[in-house]
Amino acid sequence: MKHQQLDYYIHDGPAVFSFELKGFINDEGARGLDQAWRTASSLIGDRSPIIDITFVTAVEEGGRQLLIDWHQTGVQFVANSKASRAMAESILGVPVPAPETTRPTGVPFRLNFSKPAAGWRFAIAALLFALPATAANLKTETVAAWNDYLNTAQANLQQRMTPGGCFLWAFEDPDRAAKVHSGEIIAAPAPGPNPKNVPGGLIHHWVGAIFLPGLRIERVAEVTRDYDRYKEYYQPAVIQSASVARGDANDRFSMQLMNRAFFVKSALDTDYQATYVHLGGNRMYSISRATRVQEIEHLGEPGEYRLPEGEGRGYVWKLFSIARLEQRDGGVYFELEAIALSREIPPAARLFVDPIVRRVSRNSMLISLRQTREALRGYDASVAR
Repeated sequence: MKHQQLDYYIHDGPAVFSFELKGFINDEGARGLDQAWRTASSLIGDRSPIIDITFVTAVEEGGRQLLIDWHQTGVQFVANSKASRAMAESILGVPVPAPETTRPTGVPFRLNFSKPAAGWRFAIAALLFALPATAANLKTETVAAWNDYLNTAQANLQQRMTPGGCFLWAFEDPDRAAKVHSGEIIAAPAPGPNPKNVPGGLIHHWVGAIFLPGLRIERVAEVTRDYDRYKEYYQPAVIQSASVARGDANDRFSMQLMNRAFFVKSALDTDYQATYVHLGGNRMYSISRATRVQEIEHLGEPGEYRLPEGEGRGYVWKLFSIARLEQRDGGVYFELEAIALSREIPPAARLFVDPIVRRVSRNSMLISLRQTREALRGYDASVAR
C-alpha cells in the first residue's frame, strides 16, 4: 500500500501553537518532525502546544515513539475522526478528547519533507541548525566593542540618577507605567538596532519591568541576593547555583545554565560579580557582570569537560545586567536590563534570523521577570509558615 506523503502545517496563533500533520509518519519523517518541533518550541512561550493528527494515515515505530514523547511533555492531541482517535489512543494508551468545533487560529504555513521546505520559519530553523556545525572564537575586537557598549550602558544608568533624569524606564511612558502598575510584565528591546552587530559578534540588550505590590525594597533585594536558591527560582534554565562570597555591597556567585539559545541545548558554567548601591531610602540599583563564561560539553556524562573561555559554539560569550528598584505606589517597581554577547550570524541569514532572535530574547526576559515575582511570593509564603 502506498502511503500519502507527510506534510504539516504550523498554526502560529495568539493563544495556541499547533502542528497539523497529514499523511504517513515514517521514521525519516519523524526525525524531521522532531527537529522542527524542537525549533518551534522556542517560539511557543505561554501558548498551548497542540498536535493535530486528524489527517495522519499511518505511523511507523519512530513516529509512534515521537508521539509518545510529545504526550509525556504535556502536548495536547487533537484527532477529529474515529480512525485518527483510535490510532492515537492505541499509541498513547489514553483517551483522546472528542472533536472540537473550533480550530486553531493564526497564520498557517506548510512544510513537506520530500521537497524544498516552504515557509520562512522553517528556513530560519535550517539556518540556525547549521550554526552549531562550526566553532566560533571570541576575538579581541569583539571584546573591545562589548566593553565600549557596557561603558555606554553604565553612563546611561548614571544619567538616570541625575536631577531631571528618569530613574525608571517604565515611567518614561505613562501608558507603560500604567500597564506595569496594573500587574502586566513589560519587556522591550533597548533603543537602536537589536541585536546590535559588532565586529565578530552580536550584542543583545533588553529591558523589562514588573510591579511587586505590598513589598518593601529590602525584601526584594534579600531574595534577589539569595543565590543558593537561584536553581529553585529560575529552573530549568539554572541547573546549579551557589553563593561564593557576600559583603555589604559586593557579592560573588556562580551558576550553571542550561542554554537554549538558537534552539540548541547546551550548558554554561559561569561566575559573577554583583554590586548593590542604595540611593536613599526608596531607590537602589545593582550591576551584575559575568566574570567567567565557559561552555560545558557532555554535561552529566563521564566525559564532561569545559571549553576554554571564548571558545565553542559562541551562543553566549558575555553576560551583564542592571537592576533598578524603587519603592512607590504601595510596592516596588523592579526593572532589569539584560545584555549579552553572542557569536555573529552570517550576513545572508540575518534577514531571517534576527526576528526570531528578538522573539526568543523577549520571551526569556518575560520568563525571568515572572519567575522573580513568583520567587518573592514563594519566599513570603515560606517565611509565613
